Amino acid sequence: MSGLHTELFNTYLRARSLLEGNPRFYLLKDLMREQWMEPERLDILRLKRLRALVGQALKYSRYYQSKFNGFIDDPKDITDLSRLSQLPLLKRSDIQDNYDGIFCPGRPGVYKDMTGGSTGVPVHFCHDGFYKAYSDACEMFYLTWLGLKRGDRTAILWGAERDFPDLSFRDKINIKYMERIRYLNAFNVTEAILDRFLTDLEKFRPEFIYGYASTLHMAARHILKTGRFTIRPKALKSSAEMLYDYQRRDIQEAFAAPVYNFYGSREVNNLAAECPSLEGLHIFASGRIIEIVDETGRPLPPGQVGLLAITDLTNLSFPFIRYITGDMGTLKTGRCSCGRSYPLLENITGRQYDIVVLNGNNIYGHFFTSLIFKNPDVRQFQVIQNDVNKVTIKVVIPKRTLDTEYIHRRINEQAGANVDVNFEFVDDIPVLSSGKFRFIVNDTVKGIKD
Repeated sequence: MSGLHTELFNTYLRARSLLEGNPRFYLLKDLMREQWMEPERLDILRLKRLRALVGQALKYSRYYQSKFNGFIDDPKDITDLSRLSQLPLLKRSDIQDNYDGIFCPGRPGVYKDMTGGSTGVPVHFCHDGFYKAYSDACEMFYLTWLGLKRGDRTAILWGAERDFPDLSFRDKINIKYMERIRYLNAFNVTEAILDRFLTDLEKFRPEFIYGYASTLHMAARHILKTGRFTIRPKALKSSAEMLYDYQRRDIQEAFAAPVYNFYGSREVNNLAAECPSLEGLHIFASGRIIEIVDETGRPLPPGQVGLLAITDLTNLSFPFIRYITGDMGTLKTGRCSCGRSYPLLENITGRQYDIVVLNGNNIYGHFFTSLIFKNPDVRQFQVIQNDVNKVTIKVVIPKRTLDTEYIHRRINEQAGANVDVNFEFVDDIPVLSSGKFRFIVNDTVKGIKD
């Protein structure tokens, strides 16, 4: 019966898309074909799309007309994809200061959006109708990797208030009974709220669950702790936060299903994701270009950690060309055994401001998670750095069994110097207004805000 409902829903969605002139299913067909193309053929398509994007920027964007002056006069000058690395970077402050100058008028379906402001001042930008259609197509496309379709029973554990708009009665009926989606707002989740939601999910029997890594892990730990819930989806998708190994392990144990890491941002979504082969994150190269660069914009070789520079080939109303999000990661050489031609990211190591820098050494979040979560009594922790050689570690632990001397010693070893480490035992560590949780808060790193 579940299969019949899903097929009927997709037939309805195709008919509605056709009537509305929405190209999402045409784009889905293209994505299904392009994933298996040889890299050389795919790069020809990407080059064509990059030229169209740069041509749009040069024709309509006052910002890019000025920014690209001396770098490029004609999109035909981009003879191959490597030419992209010679163009200047786009930073958050550039968008904050030049919204009107970046915007390219004349595209249909334009709508405004903004980041959550977790790095300081929110960034305002816009998307257009084609971007939205591509995004819808890409989400349906990714579901096929997991053996799923839209209309399969889905649970979403999310936290951005803007993603929970006031819906009409008709919309609520459509989401609950046609799309078969259940939502949990990840902001301010208590154990009682989580318990009720998991009770509902046990009856609902979701085939697919996705959400923030921290919220999925919270649900997993509640299931493992209580032993009261049997929820068996086909797959789970973790997005919007770093997915650490200990979280993946607990989530997979609790739900007896694989969990896949998915990477995107508010500015440019559907950037990269793991397939069932789990050999890295496939960059959705049909519509996105991801470079790993240093702070000057120089491309770095595979295996070397650097900043991600994102170019979105689908949003011509507000061009994101070599956009520095602040996320850091590494490229991977070779091709995934799944056979897809999409290039791979080895991993996402965190955000530029989610790294503790002590004695000139970068210490990433996974060091702290593997160190502190060795103690099974730890429920939450957060590392705060607001001075060059000093950190405060907030810990939620019912029994104060934390070996603080050992943790301090390991931090000193990692930093190569004596570091001032203060521990604060607290009852709770609040999430951001978006519902996300930050393990690292580094107020000394300013690069992403500049």
